[in-house]
Amino acid sequence: MRTQRHDQRRTSGGLPARRVRQRLLRSGVLLLLSLGGAPVASADVVAAVDAARRASCPGRGVAHPLHETGALDGAARALARGSSLHAALATLPLRPTFATAIHLLDVRDDHGITRALASRYCDEIGNPGLREIGAAWSGNQLFIIVAVPLAVPGPGERATVEREVLERVNAARAAPRRCGDRSLPAVPPLHASATLSKVAAAHSAQMAASGELEHRDQDGSTPGDRVRRAGYEARVVGENVASGVTSAAEAVAGWLASPGHCANIMDARFTEAGLGYVVAPHTTGAIYWTQLLAAPRT
Repeated sequence: MRTQRHDQRRTSGGLPARRVRQRLLRSGVLLLLSLGGAPVASADVVAAVDAARRASCPGRGVAHPLHETGALDGAARALARGSSLHAALATLPLRPTFATAIHLLDVRDDHGITRALASRYCDEIGNPGLREIGAAWSGNQLFIIVAVPLAVPGPGERATVEREVLERVNAARAAPRRCGDRSLPAVPPLHASATLSKVAAAHSAQMAASGELEHRDQDGSTPGDRVRRAGYEARVVGENVASGVTSAAEAVAGWLASPGHCANIMDARFTEAGLGYVVAPHTTGAIYWTQLLAAPRT
């Protein structure tokens, strides 16, 4: 995740203001813009930012409004208390893919906010991927965070994602495939198993909690152990895991690009499959995926 933070201060002596500003910009600290006056409590910060994005920063192709979130408002309040942007974002349930912090001093109203942003921050607020915003006042200072949210499958999409992974895996199995240095023939499709999906989800949750991509649980359990404890009597079990991908398409593509994972997918011994994924809290893009492949004893 890339974050940006900017600072410009007036100088009362020593180095010329221009040299001070250049040094501050190189160091990546917070930009401070002074326009005089005091903030107005009724200022609509989101509307002012949107106005700057639409009308004052031409040629950016920005049309959609930003959505204010309580989580980013909280992060902006943390900035106002002196936290770094990195520390403020670490408190969010899901870290955004990209975020920028802007600090304005003595802006009076909506027009002042729009003018201040348009004068210096078109690159920051003109990012077409931005979707969310948070803001907080501290005296005469305004702290703004604009962000590109992490796009992850929601809880209501779980069945759709599981079905898409199975469809993509079966499409791969339907044709001969080379997995590393092995040429493997086409094999029959897999069938969905609710039990395997439940076991896979539990393993993904453990990986998300530990932050480790592993086939063994913390108690040393193997995929076969976990499946057996769930009451699934298997004659063969395989497992693919992944992290850092945010869609079914990316997960399957990554497995097929890896010789070992690809060989699992193309293994004719497997007849059933289950999938479970969990988003790790306070991370950027850390979704942990588990695919279990098995064949029940007959």
